[in-house]
Amino acid sequence: MFITDEQASSALDWILGNAKGIGEAKRNAVLTEAMTKRVKAIQMLKSNAKTVAERENEALASPEYLEAVTAEAEAAGNLETMRGLKDAATARIECWRSLTSTARQLRAA
Repeated sequence: MFITDEQASSALDWILGNAKGIGEAKRNAVLTEAMTKRVKAIQMLKSNAKTVAERENEALASPEYLEAVTAEAEAAGNLETMRGLKDAATARIECWRSLTSTARQLRAA
């Protein structure tokens, strides 16, 4: 596999251009995780069940909790997508570095 200078440059541009988006995806993942815990706590407080286990079950079965969990999963998926794309761009750059280094060594020999 050969990586061109343009492909390596494009990968670097992607990383630089998406750094803020990756940070935003991380922020959203952290925020939605905290919101899921908050929704669960609020739903437990709203419950009139007698035991903590019953209140927890009602909270986990609530539509509000389902909505929070769905948002958390979506945010986590977005974060992992951004991480995967960043990892792929980084790997492309590393491959290009290795190939160009080898090419320089062969020319010098």
